[in-house]
Amino acid sequence: MELLNRAIPAVKTETADVRALLHARGVNGNGHARVHAHEHVRNGGNGQHRRVRRQIHHGYRRAVRRANTAVMLVEMTGMSVTEAVECCDTNFPYFYAMQALRQSGNVALHNHVLKGDEPPLPAAKRVRNAAMAITAYQKCSALERELVRVATGATADPVTMLLNLTSDQLVAAANALGLDWVWDHMIAAAMPPKPAKTVVAEPATKPMTVTEVKTNA
Repeated sequence: MELLNRAIPAVKTETADVRALLHARGVNGNGHARVHAHEHVRNGGNGQHRRVRRQIHHGYRRAVRRANTAVMLVEMTGMSVTEAVECCDTNFPYFYAMQALRQSGNVALHNHVLKGDEPPLPAAKRVRNAAMAITAYQKCSALERELVRVATGATADPVTMLLNLTSDQLVAAANALGLDWVWDHMIAAAMPPKPAKTVVAEPATKPMTVTEVKTNA
């Protein structure tokens, strides 16, 4: 399962969305909001117009993307949740759903929700506890992380994990990985390289003089 790092940007345009929201929101020089003709339709015969917006834009669901951008505003600028929700024209359930998805580190699920493949609220419910635990663990001191390890066996340090495995668990891990993998990646890789052999050049044979040839003969 692909996991997010702690800074969790899932799409390239998110940061641009945040920067755009930090400036004036779609107001032109005469103080009126800018609109596009193709986004409006006439509502019946009363002369009024109703704005029509597609739910999917560039492959991403608009409502979910607005909530995701609101979460980024809080993460990146320290804006309050209430202000970010209002600024992005989203709602609190969607905000907290996208926040849980981001904090869970599940990139695949986060992207599925952004694209509209899964609804945000049920998806967030599946990972909410993990998101809370991950967030809390990141705030733990060294002592607290050791307490978590003792209570659950969970640790981010591979050496600590191996040292606390039982003999049966070590054998099971080695069997699952395969002896060749263990040798190549853990034993041979840790062995110091062999020193290069020093080749001593033999002195070149001096050609014999005429006198030496006669003497040898």
